[in-house]
This record gives sequence, C-alpha cells and structure tokens, in this order.
Amino acid sequence: MKKTILSIVMLTTFGAFSQTSVAFKIEHCKDNMTDKEYYFAEKKLICANDAKTKGFTITPNFKAKDGGFDNNGFLCKNVNIGTCDENDSLIFLFEDSSKITLSMWNKFNCEGNVYVDFSSEELELLKTKKVTAIRFSNGRSYDTLTYNLKPSEQDYFIRAYTNFQIVEVDCSK
Repeated sequence: MKKTILSIVMLTTFGAFSQTSVAFKIEHCKDNMTDKEYYFAEKKLICANDAKTKGFTITPNFKAKDGGFDNNGFLCKNVNIGTCDENDSLIFLFEDSSKITLSMWNKFNCEGNVYVDFSSEELELLKTKKVTAIRFSNGRSYDTLTYNLKPSEQDYFIRAYTNFQIVEVDCSK
C-alpha cells in the first residue's frame, strides 16, 4: 500500500513539474555574407475587429547585442484604422486596471508602419502583468480600435519577454 501511494505521489509531482507553458520562439540567424545577426519573434499578436475589416498586429522587436539580444520595442502594422499613420499610440490595459501608453516614433507614412519603443519600467510591466485590452489610436485621423485579448492571449508579452526559446534559422539565402 505504501508503494502504491508513493508511486502516485511521485507521478503527480513529476507530472506537475513537467507541465510548463509552451515557450515563445525567437528566431536567430547570422547572415554569413554580411556577418550581421538578427532576432525575430516567431509570432505576432493579431488584434482585429469582429468583422476582420480593420485591426493591427504587434510584433516584439529585438536587436543583436554582444552575442545576445536586447528588446527593441514593437513593430506594428496598422490595417484600416485611419488612412495614414502619424503620432499613433498604443494603450495597454493590464488586469489590475493599470495602463501604459506607448507612442509611435517613426515618421508619417501611408504603409501602416508604426514603430514603438518602451522604457525599462514599461518593459517590466509587460513582463509581469497580463494585458486585458489594447487600444490603437491613429494620431492623424483620430480613429481607434480597442481589442480585448482572449484569455489565451493575455500572457503573450509575459511569454515573449520571460519564457522564450532561441531557435537557430538560416538567413544567408
């Protein structure tokens, strides 16, 4: 009887430790022709309205540094939230009702390209708190879209910045 109970306890304990969340993949490549290194987030967060007629994507951006990488803000793609982009912003609402506002730093464009940086304090919030909603505001047209994250998406930034796996890929082609 003791062996049976011990076996059940051991299986339960080992099973609990083996069930970890899936790591966020960051692809790393070195171009053999230029010797430049790149880090890319494998997955972007897609935020769209119910009709899928407008939305935006957020992709964490990284830069190579000293044999590793640093966080380098977000790359966003705006689709049909206003026409051109200028002075756009993203507002992140966390589960504890705190929020941060991040502003576009790149120049006016009509391609939907929005580049956003964050401070180390803002990164710490993204690494530790679940995001419940994100609002994209077009600073030129004042159009907005608020996207409420699904429960499975709310830890996207936590995984991207704390639970990641580096995957080597070939970018020399």
